[in-house]
Amino acid sequence: MTDGIELFTLRQRRTAAGDTYFTGKLGNAAIVVIRDDFERDLWKVIAGDPFQTRRDRPSPARAIAPPADDGDRDEGDDDEGDAFDDISEDLFTS
Repeated sequence: MTDGIELFTLRQRRTAAGDTYFTGKLGNAAIVVIRDDFERDLWKVIAGDPFQTRRDRPSPARAIAPPADDGDRDEGDDDEGDAFDDISEDLFTS
């Protein structure tokens, strides 16, 4: 055995596709070690809450699409030009 302090142990597992990954616990954190998709000799260590089920996890953040430009929206331009010429006069009398 090497000198040092043992932090946690990992169990080697295989996916249905045959990929190797490791699982374990570090205190109250669930640990998963997976191989990087691009650098095959690089491994990622991911810690998560073991008591949180998939249904309890928050959904991933999604970008909100900006409103569509309908081409007729008043953007507050100072130059309205003749925009109010078509309004009937009876709207201005009370």
